[in-house]
Amino acid sequence: MESTTTDIEEFLKSFEHTDKPREVDSLVSQFADTFLVAGPDGSRAVKASDFALALPKRQEMFDKMGCRSTKLATATVTNLDDRYAMAEAKWLMTFAHGDGQASEVPVGSTYIIDTKGELRILFYLTHQDITTVLRERGILLS
Repeated sequence: MESTTTDIEEFLKSFEHTDKPREVDSLVSQFADTFLVAGPDGSRAVKASDFALALPKRQEMFDKMGCRSTKLATATVTNLDDRYAMAEAKWLMTFAHGDGQASEVPVGSTYIIDTKGELRILFYLTHQDITTVLRERGILLS
């Protein structure tokens, strides 16, 4: 294993954000040229170049939903072999809504990461549909 658990935790922390704009190129560079995305609605292979085009729209969507920050709460790293690791992450997203109120929403993701050379995400699993979670909490209205 070329990367340590600490390296992978730091890698995941690079996904944290506040309400400052994030650079698309640096986010996309953390993914393999083609990677698998899975979640409650199924799975699909995604090209990094297509991901780069979709990211600004995704960031805009979260901004409109009132997302003010995303922080890594915990990361559990399991070495799968000498090259690959699985990271289970719990994130804490903060959403502003109503009369200046803020709600913290915990979400989970699992990643399979290639640790040979530069760390790259090969597989990204979202554990829940964030829009459904926000509707259930009354943060996002239909």
